[in-house]
Amino acid sequence: MVHRLLSAGGAAAGLGTMPALTPLQTLYANLMGSVVVVWSVLRVVRPLPLHGLLDGAARVLFSLWQGYAPAHGGPGVLWPFLVLEVSFGVAQLAAWARPRAATVRKTCQDA
Repeated sequence: MVHRLLSAGGAAAGLGTMPALTPLQTLYANLMGSVVVVWSVLRVVRPLPLHGLLDGAARVLFSLWQGYAPAHGGPGVLWPFLVLEVSFGVAQLAAWARPRAATVRKTCQDA
């Protein structure tokens, strides 16, 4: 159902439609979804700064691949999702980097 809605929205906006799903693509999506759910539970149950850093790094990698797809012929409907993913990644890494930058500044001042 979501596939059809995204495809119709992309077509209406002139961004193209989503390709038809094969059983292998559905398997891959379900496997990745399982990893995301487990990771999300870990982040809620045991929130650590390191988990935020790793999640931010994963967002950077995911954003690179998500940008690669439409840049090489994939559906243009992925671009808005890429903007959101990059925005969340910047917010996540900036929150981690601020205390780190303060520590580095203090170390430099003490030296």
